[in-house]
Amino acid sequence: MKSSTPTFLPALGRNTINLFFILSLFYINNSYSAVIPKPDKVVICVLENHGYPQVIGASSAPYINQLANMGANMVEFYALTHPSQPNYIMLFSGENQGVTTDAVPSGTPWSVPNLGASLIDAGYTFGGYSEDLPGVGSNVASSGAYARKHNPWVNWQGTGTNQIPSSCNMPMTMFPTDFNQLPDLSFVVPNQDNDMHNGSDPARITVADDWVRYHLEAYVNWAMTHNSLFILTFDEDNNLYSNRIPTIFVGPMVQPGNYLVNGYHHYDHLRTLEDMYGLPYAGASVSATTITEIWTTTGIKNPGGNVIRSIIYPNPVKSESTILMSTAENKQFENLNLLVYDILGNVVRKQLIPDFTGSITLPFRKDELSTGMYYWRIYGKEQLLSSGKVVVE
Repeated sequence: MKSSTPTFLPALGRNTINLFFILSLFYINNSYSAVIPKPDKVVICVLENHGYPQVIGASSAPYINQLANMGANMVEFYALTHPSQPNYIMLFSGENQGVTTDAVPSGTPWSVPNLGASLIDAGYTFGGYSEDLPGVGSNVASSGAYARKHNPWVNWQGTGTNQIPSSCNMPMTMFPTDFNQLPDLSFVVPNQDNDMHNGSDPARITVADDWVRYHLEAYVNWAMTHNSLFILTFDEDNNLYSNRIPTIFVGPMVQPGNYLVNGYHHYDHLRTLEDMYGLPYAGASVSATTITEIWTTTGIKNPGGNVIRSIIYPNPVKSESTILMSTAENKQFENLNLLVYDILGNVVRKQLIPDFTGSITLPFRKDELSTGMYYWRIYGKEQLLSSGKVVVE
């Protein structure tokens, strides 16, 4: 079959692109909900302000690295912004809700969709456990080493539309020892002395590593024999690694391995949780990508990550760069879709690749793109085949 070297289509208007994206990928993205397992319990622990190379492989974090070996270690996973608070809110609701600082947000309790309220509305249970929270339902800005900026669900605490009962906002002392008593999905947030926020490296890395082992190892071990899942992630990096953060999934439904798919981020994490429970998509998770390749039930036998290897050089892009796509097995691919997203999940470029075998190079021109970070993803039929991250200067 004759090969071709197509070029990017011109950038389209945002409304047109979002409509195209929703319609063209409706089947692809919604088909994932059928293959994402639903664990009996999910516990998500969020740590602070460290990049992937600072933690994974570091002798100062032996337990976290044990978890990385036990489960799916996401090698290329990204936070979305700085500072801390917007990342927590984006992970929880698919938008920053206008919050760009760590100050106590105004206008709360909010009434927009979010993960906690969606779970409750669907008949599931939700809880958040924050170390040093002074009491159930407290909305104080700080207490001891507790910081409200690391507790997104408190911003929806209320009894109205899309709001969360105060009983779901709990101190860490209420985390049960009988894990059958856990909510269906819960977050665990250490205080700032124990989440790698306060102090200096490598000591604070070790403190947090010890904290995770002491408080959550028993749950992790229980989860492996009780169809349950543990997720460890970070809010953001330390501004030195392009916001690349450690993220690990551990459970009996997870295929252990280092997953090299490049470009997953907080919105993809949120969408994956929503698909687990068949929930509506909140905010930008509607245009995010479900994490599918890590599960034992998906039938995807590719624990190494990308089916197609794709890189862009030079990166950052100053005027024009090149995307190189290749496959070691010399497979033939037809009708691939290459989509480029901005940091909010909007599709800003699209391209059909009719066919290629072995390798192909594609021009990547800055054109109308603004300065910032972008992600690309390559789809074939129902499967994400490759992805990457690019910075435009």
